[in-house]
Amino acid sequence: MEQERIWLLLGRKVSGEATMAELRELEELLVQYPELRYKFSVLSNWPVSLMQEAWESKTENAWQRHMARMERDFVADGQEQEQPATIRKGKRAGLLAALSVLVILLAGFCAFLLNSKTKREAAAEMAEIQTRNGSRSRATLPDGTEVWLNGGSRITYQRDMNNQQKREVLLSGEAFFKVAKDADNPFIVRTNHMVVNVLGTSFNVKAYPNEDQSETSLITGAVEVMLADDPARKVKLIPHQKMVISHTQDGNPKPGLGYSMEQVKIDDQDDMIHETAWCDNFLVFDNESFAAVALKMERWFGVKIHLTDKKLKAYRFTGTFKNESLPQILEALKVTSSFRCQIKGNEVFINQ
Repeated sequence: MEQERIWLLLGRKVSGEATMAELRELEELLVQYPELRYKFSVLSNWPVSLMQEAWESKTENAWQRHMARMERDFVADGQEQEQPATIRKGKRAGLLAALSVLVILLAGFCAFLLNSKTKREAAAEMAEIQTRNGSRSRATLPDGTEVWLNGGSRITYQRDMNNQQKREVLLSGEAFFKVAKDADNPFIVRTNHMVVNVLGTSFNVKAYPNEDQSETSLITGAVEVMLADDPARKVKLIPHQKMVISHTQDGNPKPGLGYSMEQVKIDDQDDMIHETAWCDNFLVFDNESFAAVALKMERWFGVKIHLTDKKLKAYRFTGTFKNESLPQILEALKVTSSFRCQIKGNEVFINQ
């Protein structure tokens, strides 16, 4: 009965019929039923429909039931009294208005809940694979595409992507794809700076948000790359070709630089491809600055590296490592450059 009274008072409040005493009573009842406060706040801000007449029969029935219940209670208590017709008519009209508003608001609240549920279900259709710094992972997507994720990377895709006309994934970080062939449903990789379209091929995409370059390296097949800020510019790659897009670390393109085309780097001795060597647990530095090497080691080992001297960032290194520890790699780098390092937990401090 108390919750029914709350809804009745709420209807009178929204319709402007509530007295100060009724407003105080409503506040006191809401203290007893705090779970209704959320519904109350939603209903209070919901726009009242102009189609109020459509609810007339509903509110009439609700009013009749409420009056019948009140009359039974009054008879049981021996308190039934005759009221002037004009007074009863006025109260009946006020109550009808309150109940009418309440029914409309309840309908709006139901629509609100249904819409929220629909959004949650839509969100539940998305899936995500993420690797933290210091780890790498391999997974098979619903359409059969194999994907390797480097450290500090994330891909997002639809769970039913194999039933979609476009198989689309969002990438932040670095990933190597072996795409399952499906000529009728192209495979698309989106990053902040480019869109890669492919039917069936293997390629590597590197797009870390804290780096000033993004890369697409084609190994087999064919891909078409579009610049995110200029969809009209489409570049087709052939095997062993790489497209490098220059941008600032805040995501904005560098004026006058755009993109460049390069060849992927293949080791003459063992045919190892530098751009995809990480998939086989090789850490490769190819004439890279100490700043770039530090970023790679951070993701590879899950540490934070501090280069305390600006001159150190300009040092360049070349080398290939597999299964070596972080201290072993740092000692190897010291052979060609002079620096000191100190490891404290997950932090590495490097200085001259």
